[in-house]
Amino acid sequence: MTPTCLTQARPTTTLAAWPRPRGRPERALNLVHSTTVVDQDDFVGVKLAAAALVDDLRRVSSAEVPPLVELRSDSPTTLATTTAIIVGTIESSSLIRGLVEQGLVNVEAIKGKWECFATAVVDKPQCLPGCERAFVVAGSDKRGATYGIYTLTEQIGVSPWHWWADVPVKHHDEIFALPHLYSSKEPSVKFRGIFINDEAPALTGLVLEKFGKYGKEFHVKVFDLLLRLKANFMWPAMWPGYPNPGSSFFADDDENQKTADDYGIVMSTSHHEPMQRATNEWFAENERGTWSWLTHKDKITQFFDQGIHRAVPYESYFTMGMRGEYDVAMDTDDPAAVIQDVINTQRSLIGARHGRDDAVPQLLALYKEVQEYYDAGKLVVPEDVTLLFADDNFGSIRRLPSRMEQGRKGGAGIYYHFEYVGHPRSYKWINSNSLGKTWHQLQEAHARNARQIWVFNVGDIKPLEVPLTFAMALAWDITSIAADGFSTFYKELAVRDFGNDLAPSIAASWDGYDRLVAVRRHEHIEANTFSLLHYSEADMIESEWRKLVANAQLVYDSMVPEQYRACFFELVLHPLKASFIYNSLRINQARNQLWASQRRNTANKAMRTVLDLFDEDFSLSEEFHQILGGKWNQIMRQTHYGFNDTWHAPSRDMISGLCYVQARQDSNPVVGQLGVCVEGHTGVRPGVCNEESDRTHPSRRDLVPGVTLGPMTPYGPKSRWFELYTRGSKTLEFQCSAPTPCVRLSIASGRVVPGQPDVRVEITIDWEQVPADLDEEVLIDVRTQGGNYGPYLDDFEQVHLPINNRRLDKGQLATFTGFVESDGYVSIPAVAPATLPSEYRVLPKVGRLGLGSVVVDRGAVAATQVPDLTYDIYVWESTSAATLTLYFNMTLDLDPDEVMLYNVSLGPLSLERQRLVKEPANKGELPPGWYTAVQDCTWKPRHEVGVLPAGRHSLYIRLLHPNMILEKAVVDLGGLKPSYLGPPMSTRLIANRQ
Repeated sequence: MTPTCLTQARPTTTLAAWPRPRGRPERALNLVHSTTVVDQDDFVGVKLAAAALVDDLRRVSSAEVPPLVELRSDSPTTLATTTAIIVGTIESSSLIRGLVEQGLVNVEAIKGKWECFATAVVDKPQCLPGCERAFVVAGSDKRGATYGIYTLTEQIGVSPWHWWADVPVKHHDEIFALPHLYSSKEPSVKFRGIFINDEAPALTGLVLEKFGKYGKEFHVKVFDLLLRLKANFMWPAMWPGYPNPGSSFFADDDENQKTADDYGIVMSTSHHEPMQRATNEWFAENERGTWSWLTHKDKITQFFDQGIHRAVPYESYFTMGMRGEYDVAMDTDDPAAVIQDVINTQRSLIGARHGRDDAVPQLLALYKEVQEYYDAGKLVVPEDVTLLFADDNFGSIRRLPSRMEQGRKGGAGIYYHFEYVGHPRSYKWINSNSLGKTWHQLQEAHARNARQIWVFNVGDIKPLEVPLTFAMALAWDITSIAADGFSTFYKELAVRDFGNDLAPSIAASWDGYDRLVAVRRHEHIEANTFSLLHYSEADMIESEWRKLVANAQLVYDSMVPEQYRACFFELVLHPLKASFIYNSLRINQARNQLWASQRRNTANKAMRTVLDLFDEDFSLSEEFHQILGGKWNQIMRQTHYGFNDTWHAPSRDMISGLCYVQARQDSNPVVGQLGVCVEGHTGVRPGVCNEESDRTHPSRRDLVPGVTLGPMTPYGPKSRWFELYTRGSKTLEFQCSAPTPCVRLSIASGRVVPGQPDVRVEITIDWEQVPADLDEEVLIDVRTQGGNYGPYLDDFEQVHLPINNRRLDKGQLATFTGFVESDGYVSIPAVAPATLPSEYRVLPKVGRLGLGSVVVDRGAVAATQVPDLTYDIYVWESTSAATLTLYFNMTLDLDPDEVMLYNVSLGPLSLERQRLVKEPANKGELPPGWYTAVQDCTWKPRHEVGVLPAGRHSLYIRLLHPNMILEKAVVDLGGLKPSYLGPPMSTRLIANRQ
């Protein structure tokens, strides 16, 4: 066994790894043989954490670890060991006070601060006769001490998720603690926690099966996780109806509320459950009563007062206000006035119980319509009440404090979703959150002083380890993860849980996963989402997921030790496999539908692939349920197929819209047995007998567009493709030929066999052989034998390939740096301006394209005249009017007084102070176009440019708000094709000035 060494603060977990010294470090203390000591009169949560420290030491130690000692201040104790770990708070531990008085521990840096801790290695502490040396963890308050202890446990190799993610530990003979490992900086956010938006069948099913109810036994697991993540706040499970009337933290187990307080978790209630009362308690006690302030004000007032009374002994955060029954807007003529009356009544009740109406912390969740009333000036919120702003349920914050609101006594916070049930479509299966987007939005929240509360809707908890760890790290220290530091975050997480050998591949898997889920949430992907015909979009998405799975599977099969396999499967392999299956299934649904319309035999193969993937999806969830003897049975049971036109989650997975072609039937000889599909076109009236059809001759007249490829130019796509397929029962021998050697075909001859994959022929151009300024259409012959009813009736088609060898001349190449039009468009990534002004910064992990995005620095917007981003382009002669589309990542106006604006100019187009997001119909409402944009994860404002003369042009974009995330710009000169992500980056030339 090798020794391990504790070290100093790291971005994600407070303490970080120094280079591990050989042998015993100077002044270090071996914790393995040390007795953990806590003052018996210290806070219960500190003693619980101390007991957890002993358990964790036993987990990682190869030697016997002494039991915990609770020391009485009036009864000094001689330990059985000569070394100790002393933990406690400045406020309540006589042990810590004695060490301070003895001059062995300096707590000046943390005294009076919120949730801070200091550590030290001391000699001969007087409080422990016979003890030669001790490692001390001193907390500024009860949670400060607890966080110090759990920082220590993480350093010795116990993951915060050790139970939830089945993270194994390594065993050590010696574990050295170094002095002065402290956190004197207060957390970036005061209250940090989760909302267990429990959803049957997954978490609720697991809790009922393993714990019987949402009681103390379950919540101890949650509280332990939260404290290890340095969280301190929770909204408990509350979903009604299963089993009736649903869960209630306060009533399901008499020990729940006290246990939370013992651990140091500040309990609150969800955005629509006021005054420490679960909505389900109302349904249980008033089965025939309506949750209506207008009809049951007296009963509801009494209901609220009982919640206040019940919470008196405990640290709580009271949710104020009220929504309608089942978490909807109130059904009344003047809901704002009703909510105001509710708040006034609630304040009076608090005053009656506590002597002051501001005696306990309170929040008002400005969720959905409540924000509308607030923004319209219809609600008067007391100064000490925290304004809890919400995102749009999909990761874009709707509102943050204005300049006037930033100084409120009660401060402000955010309610942020990592899963959601509701309009336009729920997502609650597995992690589908872009951490780049999350990072940007949390940075904005902190910068605008929304620092009182951050609460994250985590649903089933288990699938969200990575995003929740990420969010809690930022809540503890907003600077802990830099814009370009995501790889460091993933690597440190992987090293902590899997060790150095596996960490690089795991970090790469997490990074790749995050990049691809940023494209679109799983449940929002349908068969028609990604283009099969344009820009190789669907193929690229499927290929990227497949590569991630293959790499992870290789690691799992060849490198992962047995003790790590369950953890690796849960955290790495399963989410990758599940995501690949989902995306591939949807893409193959689209193939099935397209190919069936063309009457391809392989439509049936695509249908079979879809059905196999559908079964594989369910088998994968069954595999999850079987690991570790069924420990996680029920988790991953969330349905994710078959939403159709509703946001409601399906009761059971279902796929629809599959097609089947009669493969035993030959095609009409007029159309022929061989099908030819070219990139970018489904075919003219595919699958029917066209009047102009004659398969013994190539397509003519109005059929020609169906066999015409997009043009090939030196600056355009490197290849084009066409596919050959059977639409009959016969095997076909084919030959393909081009009239010039500069056109190269990947396949010149072969067989198309019913039941086997179609043949894709890639076309490339040897531009060295193409005459200068050539602009003509080349015909590629495709012929078959054996397909029709006689030797002279074989199939013959011609694929039309335009070739244009237009290039910039030497003089232009010597001076031009920028993007060149090809295929009738110029596609420009935002991260590649001519120069990046210092007022802007690149966010490499934000965006759908994997290239990053550009934002303007907050300080630049406030203090200076922001310069333009300049993008130089070259366009060829065109008579078509150009249009410009700007791709912005999905964000919303954070302040009605500071809307998101930008300037843009290109050629004859010159616009200033353009709103990114249109004005909502009413203050506080979501803006027009949100329904589509929130699923697409992007805003795409479009501007008419007019005709651009051939030659150089400069596109100027000026961002006037830091919440605007620019991903790319596309100038359409008549050739842009429909796709989800838009066209790939155009060729960028760099001036050759030699």
